[in-house]
Amino acid sequence: MLPARIFLIVLLPLLAFKCLAQQSFPEYYELDTWQPKLDSLREALGANISYKNKKGMELATLLAISHYPELQNRKLKVIVREVKGAPVEASFGVFNFIKPGKSKIYKIIIQENSFMERLSLNKQVAALGHEMGHFIQYQEKGYFNTLFGLLNYVISDKYRIRFEKGADRIEAEHGLGPNMLDFSFYSSEEEIKSYMNQQHND
Repeated sequence: MLPARIFLIVLLPLLAFKCLAQQSFPEYYELDTWQPKLDSLREALGANISYKNKKGMELATLLAISHYPELQNRKLKVIVREVKGAPVEASFGVFNFIKPGKSKIYKIIIQENSFMERLSLNKQVAALGHEMGHFIQYQEKGYFNTLFGLLNYVISDKYRIRFEKGADRIEAEHGLGPNMLDFSFYSSEEEIKSYMNQQHND
């Protein structure tokens, strides 16, 4: 029989992940349905989220992070600004490697006046859910392995696609598979359905 401490350390995270996989989420987020719930979502999920130039991204951010309970005690900054490169990307604080878990800072940087601002709410949630999948990858890899991975990301197309599809898989595991069918950067509809089927079979 497992000692109580080992049970807590080993089995409880597995049970929590199983409950997460079985949790029911909307398959489509309609703006008219969710906009009136913004205040309650902000109260429940917004304590650790800050914004620089919200530009209408708050609701989508709160809905996306509702799928990621393991990120809800992390500090998240959503920044909308003029930047070169991708319309949306996941980043992190430069001092994350010396900070304890709850003090680590994750960032989502959105290119101002990009198509991200014109997407439907459901597509915004799917796009932000993908970026939050990267945060899970960062946590799993650790700071220095993440930096090494980002170097590979720049120099290897194969690594980049594998890394991005890995974030898609994580997103689907967190209940956003149906929403991804409406919008996905990297994975095809067939691949998304495969992620969802694997989740249901686990």
